[in-house]
Amino acid sequence: MITISRQFNFKAKDFFDYLEEQLIPTIKKARGNDMPVVLSKGTKYEMDGAKVEITDYERNKVYGAHFKTSRLELQIKYVTEDNAEGVKITFSEDMLSFDREKHGKLQTLFYNWQLKMGARKELKCMGDNVYANMAA
Repeated sequence: MITISRQFNFKAKDFFDYLEEQLIPTIKKARGNDMPVVLSKGTKYEMDGAKVEITDYERNKVYGAHFKTSRLELQIKYVTEDNAEGVKITFSEDMLSFDREKHGKLQTLFYNWQLKMGARKELKCMGDNVYANMAA
């Protein structure tokens, strides 16, 4: 599992506003209807061949999801904590489909390094998208 944290100068509310603006239309499209969507733990949908389940959801505090495809199984979580400078977001990612028992130490080390770089990029991208959403 990879965990990284980063400080942003917006609030948790802004992060969850952006997240909901992305998730709700995606879930409606996946379900093929325009019925209201309530984001909560246990919400399930499919998108782009992936089965998705929200594993944790408390607005302005935490969002977690489990993604599963035929080749990949991944769990992510964003935990937010408002502070005087804005919000600290901790992003964690666990690639459940990577079996460390089947790989050597060097390969596992390289894999973890790749995951950490990807997680940093993901968190930066998410922050940039929140800023852009606020400016719109």
